[in-house]
Amino acid sequence: MPSLASTDSIAARAFTDSIAARAFTDSVAARAAADSIAAQARADSIAAQARADSIAQKYPLEGILIEAPAPPPPSPPAVGAGGSSWVTGGLLLLFCIVALRFRNNYRYIVGLIRDLTEVRERHNMFDDTVRETSFLVLLNLLQGGCAGVVLAYALFDAPSPLQTALCTGACLVYTLVMWMAYSIVGNVFSDRVHTRMWVRGFISSQGLLSLPLLPVALLCLCYPGEAHTLILTGLGCLICAKLVFIWKGFRIFFTQISSWVLFLYYLCSLEIVPLILTAVGAMAVCSVIHI
Repeated sequence: MPSLASTDSIAARAFTDSIAARAFTDSVAARAAADSIAAQARADSIAAQARADSIAQKYPLEGILIEAPAPPPPSPPAVGAGGSSWVTGGLLLLFCIVALRFRNNYRYIVGLIRDLTEVRERHNMFDDTVRETSFLVLLNLLQGGCAGVVLAYALFDAPSPLQTALCTGACLVYTLVMWMAYSIVGNVFSDRVHTRMWVRGFISSQGLLSLPLLPVALLCLCYPGEAHTLILTGLGCLICAKLVFIWKGFRIFFTQISSWVLFLYYLCSLEIVPLILTAVGAMAVCSVIHI
């Protein structure tokens, strides 16, 4: 028969086990509750973040975005040896011929300036000289070539040698047609002496225009990226030459107040319209040839 002490020991052990089991159960329940709370907090955090992202997307913040500037595009290279070099060589060859014909005789240039500016009825000391006439023709050919190059770069971004040649032909045709037009108009509205002075002033202005146009044309061929500025420079040279020639025509033919109407007709029909027709005709011919 077990003793009383043994019975008490068994009861104490059972009580201790019961307390331990209850503590373990409480610990597991507490851990489960903590995990549930952490999961709920995580879910709330995710929901809050999603709500914040939604609000930010709905109401975007304004700001300034600074980016590095894009590098400028490189200038287009000059046309190769099969392109502008032939045109450059032709202009330089023509200039050398003009220089050989000139031979440091400054009287030729002085005579051209007088023909362009003076209106006195006098005999020109170069009128009957074949040498001076050939010098004038060469200068006008040089002017036609330089003006053709500038016109080609004004009409096309990168003109081919054929387009440059066609524009040069258009400029030479313009000079020939205007020489005939000035001769006809002068003989109709004035006498032969004043007509001769007027026509010679036009030829002299075209010849002198070749001197500033030559470097402009060569720079267009060598630096096509700067063609826009060079075209404006060439246009300025043309305007200056035209203004001097128009002033000479005004001094020759303006004799009374009623001449204003005729003078305005002259400006439109002989100084503005032919230039526009030359540019349009050159573009049309180039388009037809390339088609």
